[in-house]
Formats: sequence, structure tokens, C-alpha cells
Amino acid sequence: MINNEIGKRIQKAREDAGLSQEELASLLGYTQSALSNYELGKRRLYLSNLEKIAKALNKPLTCFFGELHEVEPQHESKGKREETDDIVSEIIGLLPELLEEERSYLLGYIHWMIDRKK
Repeated sequence: MINNEIGKRIQKAREDAGLSQEELASLLGYTQSALSNYELGKRRLYLSNLEKIAKALNKPLTCFFGELHEVEPQHESKGKREETDDIVSEIIGLLPELLEEERSYLLGYIHWMIDRKK
């Protein structure tokens, strides 16, 4: 289901860029058939492939994720929650040291990690 939504977003970004499947596939070094399968959600799309597509289309990686799903809060014990809060605080504290593009890739990676658990 997630691959279908991402595929639709790839197709829209490609069309917005004025490229045919064949033209984009050629830029990426893919076959037209492989790109078609990505767009239709029939072929598993790895983060590295999506990064390559985003770069070719001059789009941030995050434009392919957006509001694909909502994460339900998980119930944790108080000790575990405090440990998690410390990790989250450290991550947030380090974010300003990253370039905007790096933060976008990080967000995409986080979405990818969550999606692969499903």
C-alpha cells in the first residue's frame, strides 16, 4: 500500500518535470519497465532507489513520503519512556548541525524504517 502511494508521487513528480518514463529511466540507468513497476507499486522501492529518483527529479526525498500514514503512540514503561526521551532530545539537539538536505534524507530514512516494520 505504501509503495502504491510513493509510486503515484514518483509518477506525478516525473510528469511535473515533463519527462516520460523512458526518459527518466534512461537518466537513472533503469529500464522503462522497472520504473513503471515502481510507479505502479509492483516493485519494492528501496531508499537508495528513491534517493536516486528524487535527485534526478530535483525533489526533496520528503515529497515522496508526506502524510502516508499516522504512527500510533506506543505504550511504554516510565523508565523506557525517559530513556527514549533522552535519545529523542539528543537527536533534536544535533539536527541544527545538519544541512537542510541532510535533514530531509534523515526524515525519509525514519519513514522508511517505520514502514518496513509493517
